[in-house]
Amino acid sequence: MLGGVTREGRSIHVICTTAQPVLIIITAHEPKPPEGGHQSKGAVRAMRCSIKRCPGEYEERRIVHTVRYHGQVIVIDHVPAEVCSVCGDVLLKPETVRHIESLLRMATHPASMVPLYEYV
Repeated sequence: MLGGVTREGRSIHVICTTAQPVLIIITAHEPKPPEGGHQSKGAVRAMRCSIKRCPGEYEERRIVHTVRYHGQVIVIDHVPAEVCSVCGDVLLKPETVRHIESLLRMATHPASMVPLYEYV
């Protein structure tokens, strides 16, 4: 799921595939507004989780993001994300996704190697 803001300043969530090389948008929706309706301009409030019946709010964190790219499992550490404090739902901002995509295209030598275990 990707999170972003429209030109009018409204939050939007986009559910899409991670298949390469084509990005397929499955659905897009506006997340639930914070308690008490829409927030006033300039007010900074946590965004409520968009998962049905989840009472959590998104908070900024750094995560470990894993993606399969050209048949390889790639792990990217310290990725900025919005993470629900209750269910763990993760939102990535469009600029974060673009940066991840550019890292994958550059194909530089990884900072370190990690063990990969297969579930059999």
